[in-house]
Amino acid sequence: MNTAVTLTGLSQAVTYVIVGIFFIWLVKKVDDWRTKEFDDDAHIDDGNVAVGLRRAGLYLGIAIALSGAMGGASKGFFLDVIQLLIDGLVITGLMFSSRFANDFIMLGHINNDEECVKVFQQPDGKEVVGNTAVGMVEAGMYIATVFILNGSLSGAGGTFFQGIASAILFFIMGQITLLIFGLFYELITPFNVRHEIENNNLAAGIGLGGILMALGIILMSSISGPFTGWANDLAGFGIYAFFGIVMLLISRAVIDRLLLPTTDIATEVKEDRNIAALIVVVSAINAIAIIIAFSM
Repeated sequence: MNTAVTLTGLSQAVTYVIVGIFFIWLVKKVDDWRTKEFDDDAHIDDGNVAVGLRRAGLYLGIAIALSGAMGGASKGFFLDVIQLLIDGLVITGLMFSSRFANDFIMLGHINNDEECVKVFQQPDGKEVVGNTAVGMVEAGMYIATVFILNGSLSGAGGTFFQGIASAILFFIMGQITLLIFGLFYELITPFNVRHEIENNNLAAGIGLGGILMALGIILMSSISGPFTGWANDLAGFGIYAFFGIVMLLISRAVIDRLLLPTTDIATEVKEDRNIAALIVVVSAINAIAIIIAFSM
């Protein structure tokens, strides 16, 4: 082992960690400004799970996307850091843009900010603050989006500007795919997904947020790798997106039969609000998504 090379590498790693912490702090400050009508920190201190979930999606998301930006061939430490800072700013802007798609299309008329500080009465009569189902869907949308950004920013090939343009283009394509899938998911689900989410059914939020994350993992794999030209990359994205959606829907049906042999997902969500069952199901779906992603 070359000690000098190792120490140099570790010192550079410290710089990347500092950059990562900076962007986590930056998205916090941007979200604080965006939701200045209420104090997110105070809600988190008071145990508001909805606000905690959406913040968790932001913080995890920025790290997942930055890890893609750190991939590829090095152009020299200084240039790599500069490019990472630029990529981080692009990622931050696109992440917050995805929230508007989530608010106005994925969840329709539901206002995420209002829902996450709204007072709900639980079936047992207790009052809680914050719609945890909405918080979970927003977190899932953030994480699915940044998996797509991770794939578009990773790999080599193309110029610096092609890399940025690719990230923006595939962000748009990925958002469209996620939204279409979310709407289709609602059509094939034997209960009103949005209605359950609006009524603070966390099991429904886990189901939708979790399957969006699974699709994001598959889409990340479909667009990662070297830039080979716009036509080839867009065609590959379309083919893998279609394949991923079909496989996720088949997997969901199989998992329903295998992991819930005495019941089904619809019953566990609508009637029982069984959070534990949905955590198990969504974990299995994401596990399959990882296998699909690495097999492509």
